Amino acid sequence: MRTRQLFKTIGFGLLTLIGVTMAALVGLFVATDGEQSVPHTVATDTTLPRVEIDGVTFHAETFGDPANPTVVVVHGGPGGDYGYLLNLHQLANDYFVVFYDQRGAGLSARVPAEEITLQSSVEDLHRIVNHFGQGETVRLVGHSWGAMLVAAYVGQHPDSAAQVVLAEPGALDNAGLARFSERQAASAWSFAYYRLLVSAIFESLHLDGPDAEAQMDYIYGQMSANFTNTAASGYRCEDENVVAVQPDVPVPPRRFGATAYKALFNPEADLSPIAANADNFRGDVLFMASECSRFIGEAFQRGQMGLFPQAKLVVIPDAGHEMIGENPVESLAAIRAYFDGGDL
Repeated sequence: MRTRQLFKTIGFGLLTLIGVTMAALVGLFVATDGEQSVPHTVATDTTLPRVEIDGVTFHAETFGDPANPTVVVVHGGPGGDYGYLLNLHQLANDYFVVFYDQRGAGLSARVPAEEITLQSSVEDLHRIVNHFGQGETVRLVGHSWGAMLVAAYVGQHPDSAAQVVLAEPGALDNAGLARFSERQAASAWSFAYYRLLVSAIFESLHLDGPDAEAQMDYIYGQMSANFTNTAASGYRCEDENVVAVQPDVPVPPRRFGATAYKALFNPEADLSPIAANADNFRGDVLFMASECSRFIGEAFQRGQMGLFPQAKLVVIPDAGHEMIGENPVESLAAIRAYFDGGDL
């Protein structure tokens, strides 16, 4: 009798736990119903500006006169988009400025993970450079992951670039990638992180397309934005008044590429070719660091500058990691001075 009563008690407890759990899940599902959406890519929205090169279609946009020297802007992530860098369109007074979303990222079409590697990203950038540069050398501006990609590119194609701007590149070797991954993993051990993650997961369940990648893109996009947009991450200024300045041109809807991120930033990723080939580029390289970045700011960038034979550094005041958005005036002034060959 006692054994039977014990089993009844345990069974009742389990049913109660299951009931409470189910009620909580239903409650979360209902509570997270809202205006969540993920924009279409060039694969399903024919109105988006694009360029097709060698059978690969990129979401892309240009500003300025194609007869002027070409500047190619390379966004961060991996998996991000170029929208947050659009203040650089102001260079169009003197240059032909090209923006593109990398393969599997932003509003470019989603592709299988096996198509996205550091080398395929270098090859895609070479496609963009050759197509828009029309045989002439170009100027490259890369930010964060985009600066890492630019560094890898000029190591392989040193004669394709006249000048190179690396705005707070992350890791340029495997040791740096390990440090970044450790720092990012440490940020996950908090109640706030898991609360946001659970909320993002349930919000994603309300999405209706536009493609099979939408849910994961939404979740990764929410978590990435949280990591980079808080002062605690070391990327932003603690002064809450330091915010991004909206460009005076339309900004495409934002979308993160989860598959691109996982393919390029994982424990098996090999960044050693970046450091190994960096000194192939013999021209001047401008490193940019932000005053507020405690993670990969001035000290970190000074340590990476030695990979290039000729490198100089400028620190952008009153800005965090996304300096081109947060302090476009100083950022553009530094880039123009470098392009013009003047003092920084």
